[in-house]
Order: sequence, then C-alpha cells, then structure tokens
Amino acid sequence: MDQIITFDKSLKTRLEEYKEVFSCETLPYSKIQSEWGYYLELILDPLGWQALWKIPRVKCEELKISFPTVVLVLVLRVNYSNLEAHVKILAVQDDIHLPEKHFVPLIQLWPTKDQDKSIALDLVSTANCLDMLRFFYIHLLMPWDEDDDVSDWKAAHLLSRLHLYYDLKNGNIPKSTAEHIHALLNEARRLNTKRQQLVSQCGEFDSDIEGSEDQNVETLIEINVRLIEIQNEMHLLENELFRKVILKRQQSEQNEVVKYQEINLKPSIWVICKDATATEYITLLKTIEKLYPDQSLSFALNLHNKLESTKSSEIILLSHSSNHVIKEEGALVDSITVKGIDNIATINSMADDVMFDCIGAECVFENIIINCIKTQCAILIRQDSNVTLKNCQIIGDESSTTHQGILVLRGAKLTLINCEIKGFSVALVGNSESTIDIKDTVIKGAISGIKIYDNCNISIYRTELRECKEYGVVIESDKQDGTDLISFEDLSGFSYIKMRNVTGVNNGKGNIKNKNSKIKAIEDLFENPDLYPTILVDSDEDSPENDSSDLNDTVLEVKRFKDDVVEADY
Repeated sequence: MDQIITFDKSLKTRLEEYKEVFSCETLPYSKIQSEWGYYLELILDPLGWQALWKIPRVKCEELKISFPTVVLVLVLRVNYSNLEAHVKILAVQDDIHLPEKHFVPLIQLWPTKDQDKSIALDLVSTANCLDMLRFFYIHLLMPWDEDDDVSDWKAAHLLSRLHLYYDLKNGNIPKSTAEHIHALLNEARRLNTKRQQLVSQCGEFDSDIEGSEDQNVETLIEINVRLIEIQNEMHLLENELFRKVILKRQQSEQNEVVKYQEINLKPSIWVICKDATATEYITLLKTIEKLYPDQSLSFALNLHNKLESTKSSEIILLSHSSNHVIKEEGALVDSITVKGIDNIATINSMADDVMFDCIGAECVFENIIINCIKTQCAILIRQDSNVTLKNCQIIGDESSTTHQGILVLRGAKLTLINCEIKGFSVALVGNSESTIDIKDTVIKGAISGIKIYDNCNISIYRTELRECKEYGVVIESDKQDGTDLISFEDLSGFSYIKMRNVTGVNNGKGNIKNKNSKIKAIEDLFENPDLYPTILVDSDEDSPENDSSDLNDTVLEVKRFKDDVVEADY
C-alpha cells in the first residue's frame, strides 16, 4: 500500500515516544487507554482526513463481503476516549454495498499520503500518532495484561517488550526460538479473541463455576489455562537475562540434535493409527515396508499431539482408517512430511483461524484430504517456508465470504501437484514476492479461484478453474489500469505470471478480473456538498451502533517482524 504513510523507527525512538505518551510516574493497565486518549487529543486531527480502512476478517464476515477488503474513508469525528473514529466511506475496491458510516478503531486506519489540500491538516503528526498507537496495541500489549494488572505496567513491561520485538526483528534470536515466540503470541491473541467472543455470549465470566455443565464455560476455563501457560513462558522470554540463559541451553540442545542427525542420517518415521487387530496392523506394515523397507518405525495414536512434539525432517504416515483431527491452531516450525498411506487419509480441523501455520519450514503433504469447513484459513505459508502438496484435496465450507484456502505470504513458496481446492471465498492467495507452482490441479466452487498480487511469481500448468461464483483468477495490481481481460492468454503481459493449458469453466463473472487495487484519495472534498468537512455533523439518527472491536482483538492479520507495514492479506 504505497499510498499510505509508514514509518521505520528504532528502539530508542519508540521508547522516547512512549515515555512522552505515558508521562505519569506509575501506569497501571487500567489507565493505559485513558492516557492514550489524552495524548491523541493533543496531536491527532479531529476530523477531515482521509484514510484506508482495512476491514478485519470478523467485520467482513458480518458484512458478508470478501476478505481482505480495503475502503477509503473520511474521518467525521474522533472519539479520543474510546480510541475510535466515526467514518464515512468514500470509495470501495469492489462492486460491494456497505453502510455509509461506521465506528472504526483508530488502529485500523491508515492515513493516505494524498489529501484535500484545502483542508488544514497536520497529516504527518496524525499518521505518526496512529503508528505509535497501532504498534503499541499489536506488539507491546499482551492478552493477559488486563488480568495481571500490575501497579506499574510501564516499568514492568515497556522496555523489555521493546527489546524483545527488536531482537526478533534484527535477527538477534535464533530462528527456531524466534518462530516459537511468534507461534506463542499468535496463539495467545487468537485465544484471547475467542475468549472475548465467548464472554459476550455467556455474560460476565464468574470464576466460581464448578459443576457447571455449560460448554462455553468449560471452553473459557481451557482458554484461561492455556493463556496462563503462555504467559508464564513469555514472562521468562521477555526478560533479557532469562532469555540469554534459555537461548544458551537451547543452543546446547540443538547441537546435540545435530550430532544425532549426523550419526542417524535417515529421518524418523512415525505411524499414526488407531487401535487395530493384528491382521490390520500386518496389512498396514506391509504397505509401509514397500515404501521404507530399512527404516525403524515409531507409533502414535494422535496426530495433533504428534505435531506438537515433532522434530525436523520427521515423516508422519497416516492410516486412512483413523480419524485424524487438528483441535486448534498449529504452528509448523520444523520441516516435516505428512503422508497418507494405504489410501488417502483425512484430517479434520476444529481450529477457528488457521489449520496449518507454516513458519520457516519445509513441509510436504501427500495423499491427504484436508477438511477445514470450520476454519478461516486452511494453510498459511509464511516467509522462508516452502510447502508442497501432492495428490491432496482441501475442502472449505462453501458459504463463507472470508474463508481462504491457502495464503502464501511474501518470501514464501508453494507447490501444488495433482490437487483439488474447493469451497472457499478465495481458494489461493499469492502475495507480492511469493512463489507459486501449480500443476494438474482443479480449483472449483470458490467465490474467486486464485488472487494474485503484483510480482507474485506464479506458474500454472494443466489446471482447471471452474464453477467459481465470480472469477477464476483475480489480478490485484497497483500498476494496471483495470483493463478487461477475457482469456488466460491475455495474461502474457504480466511478466511474473506463466500459464499453459489452463482452462476456465462456468465461472460466474468470467475467467479473469484485472483489478486496480489502489484507491485514490479525493483531492477536492468540496466538489461534493455531501462531503463538506465543515458541515459533517453526527446525529443520533445516522450514527450506527458502536460496533468497534476491542483493541486487543487479533484477526488473521498478525504482523511479522520485518517492517512496520502489515501484509496485504494477513
């Protein structure tokens, strides 16, 4: 999003900024939001500025629009105490219809570089304030801080968490440990979002609920227990002295693993199967013997537990007769192979957000049906990860406007061979500077089959895109003029797209959509009397219900420690 104002700041700069915001001697958690409100009221322009609103996944689901959706808004009024703005939508990317006005958390707004020059704005200060606020709530405030209301949050956490962030960003923490920290934080934020949803459903949470048969209450207890576990681990990792000791110990353990792997060059093989008769085991083992005749085997009953304890280069074999379930979001930080044997095996996901979160790993899935009807994203592939799927089927819920099949982020690689993806809002998303190879694959029953951003290096051969409700392929580009494309041959003008023997069948609005993803700010708001900033006054009649989400809510847009701009699709 090159039309927005971004910042790249040092630890020292951010520390000085936050000391200015929190000028009081002590800062309990309960005072953090009010201190932000006082500060923003002095610096942030109260109205009249334009911004891009990146609508969160939960809100997109509520509005029944595709995710991600970015709209141009005009700020009508800032509510400093609630850290939100009342905005009016000026322009949208797609042919969608939205309510005209919304209450939006300030951290979801990105001021545009271009504004109406006739309006006196201190735009850089406004953008900088929002950057400070967004960075603070995304990276420095943790889901357990409210429950662990220390007498002085600033003294307890500000400097240590800034150090942790910049150590991660600058590569001062070994990759395996850094990815583990990312996984912990992602899990904590997802659990916190789920906890807030459950609390709103069953009322104020009462800790004295022994004997209750309410499933929501039981789930709340499980979430709280897991959050405490993550909190305790992160408490050690936040402390710089403790972190050095932990890293030293982990390095020693890693050296032992490397020595073991040098001696035992063959990867470990695990077989996941349920209890069975001797005859069934013999049949299974004969099948495995043909594939791995000379390697030792280990057995486990549960795929989910095995993935939590997996080691690098392990091969996990799944019996098709067993019921394999992923109960919650799982981060894959080690290189593994998951393969169905004796037939195609099915993995069912109970996770809310991401079924497989691939973080810096090389993962292979083969002969697998991935059933993620309940999950917002089947496979998330992060930077430096390389994922291959062979002879796999990925199934979505067919009704959601926000669920995504495979999401490939910047610097990640995906290979699809003889696969089928069906039933998602978008089956496959390739972000800028990602690499995707597709062969002999069918993508069907999505709203949009493949969404490709600028400079996503994608090759598609002998592939069919069919029965998509809108388009087979959507090109999201800031550089194109939105010219209509009719056939796949028309994509030859895109140097980063290679296609051969690709067909489109019964796609609702066409095989291809070339969409200019850049939304331009309005240079003269006074051309339209409805947009006069001087007469835009809220009234009780046209103000929607306050529907802003909590500032600690985390959707599937977790910031990576590379720069200060959130990924376009994550």
